[in-house]
Amino acid sequence: MRNPFRLVLQAREQLYRSGLLRTHRLRHPVISIGNLTLGGTGKTPLTIFLAEKLQQHGFRPVILSRGYRRRSRGTLVVSRGDGPLVPWQESGDEPSLMARRLAGVAAVVVGESRYLAGQLAEREGLGNLFLLDDGFQHRQLHRDFDIVTIDPAEWQLGEALLPTGRWREPKSAITRAHAACIQDGELALPIPQFRVRLEVDGLYRRGSRLTADSLNDRPVNAFAGIAKPDRFFATLESMGFRIARRASFPDHHQFTDGDLRITKDEVCITTEKDAVKLEDRADFLTLRVSANIAEFDRLKELILERLASAQCR
Repeated sequence: MRNPFRLVLQAREQLYRSGLLRTHRLRHPVISIGNLTLGGTGKTPLTIFLAEKLQQHGFRPVILSRGYRRRSRGTLVVSRGDGPLVPWQESGDEPSLMARRLAGVAAVVVGESRYLAGQLAEREGLGNLFLLDDGFQHRQLHRDFDIVTIDPAEWQLGEALLPTGRWREPKSAITRAHAACIQDGELALPIPQFRVRLEVDGLYRRGSRLTADSLNDRPVNAFAGIAKPDRFFATLESMGFRIARRASFPDHHQFTDGDLRITKDEVCITTEKDAVKLEDRADFLTLRVSANIAEFDRLKELILERLASAQCR
């Protein structure tokens, strides 16, 4: 029996191909960073990396995001380029994280319709290039360059579509993309691919960087509410930390005091995405990671070629 979700995807694809479902264009170019699965492919660090690199090339990037699980509705300016203007509850955890990391680099706007979010950004002159966060399935907005992020281990396991599996679309959908960014791996793909490394920036307490030596080999209480927390725990262990307790929560989890059991002898460490939801707590450290693409110049050339081609149409 065929998966009903697959049939829905096929019907939706046909409606877009036929023009019965419309795609809207913004005045400024759009680069989408998305994936084919539910998460854990390094999409947010890659978006931050691209915003920083493209700003250095002379663009003024604007991040367009849905703002998953935010309390607000409609279109909302999270940052005009100088850090968050609203609490994380109003923007969502990932847009708040990007607004913090990209202060001085990029604005951030959230909205259920990224087209309306982009229109708002254009009216207010927030930038001249859009980065569509988690946008591969958001077909209502035309994009000039599509990047798909991939976890190679997950790719090799095969595809199991929603609702029983983690795949939003089948592997064949990757042919819609212009490039794939793969975490520490290489695959046989029909599109150009680039290897992405997630590199540790360090441990932070409220913005101040700490050294591992300052922790005096204390036991670590590690917790994370992300799609693949085992990677976070493995990173801490690779840094030499002894994890005494580890706790995994659902992605985008909103923590309660009962979730955070901390003793005075422990060092409590969490992810940067989780840290934005605990900004009033001083008793934990944040592990900060960043994406890096060694062949970024090659990716940049592909992007610029596509943008130049789009402007000529």
